[in-house]
Amino acid sequence: MDILKTIKNKLYGEDVDVPLSDDEIISVCLTFPGALVAACDGNFDDDERLLMLDVSESLGEIDVASDSKARLASAERYRAFMWLLDNKNDLEDTIFSGIKEIISNDDQASANLVSMLHEVAETSDGLSNIEMDEIKRISEKLGIKASVN
Repeated sequence: MDILKTIKNKLYGEDVDVPLSDDEIISVCLTFPGALVAACDGNFDDDERLLMLDVSESLGEIDVASDSKARLASAERYRAFMWLLDNKNDLEDTIFSGIKEIISNDDQASANLVSMLHEVAETSDGLSNIEMDEIKRISEKLGIKASVN
């Protein structure tokens, strides 16, 4: 997958040993739209950052409380979320191309993605108009419906 290589090179540089597996990077990219929704109102607040931290922890197979390497991997996934978010203007189209490829024939994956976007938006103060507009924008770019129903 050329898109995956592009993301790795952007995150870590050319020919650098990447501390995340391909599956972890794919999971981070699949969660990238949620980070966009969390940050779209210009206020990436504590509740939203904590949700993204929880997501980074849940993407691992081992409980971060009981394993220091799992905690380190979770921190690396969170760092990747934040770096991608900081560089969204340069990377959004690339990441969205990869997401579209992954979800193109998987209605359940599309539904899960839209559900995650709404969950992130409702994390603090409910779903705002700005967040709904961002969900619609992301959904249109990914070719999926914006509603959870």
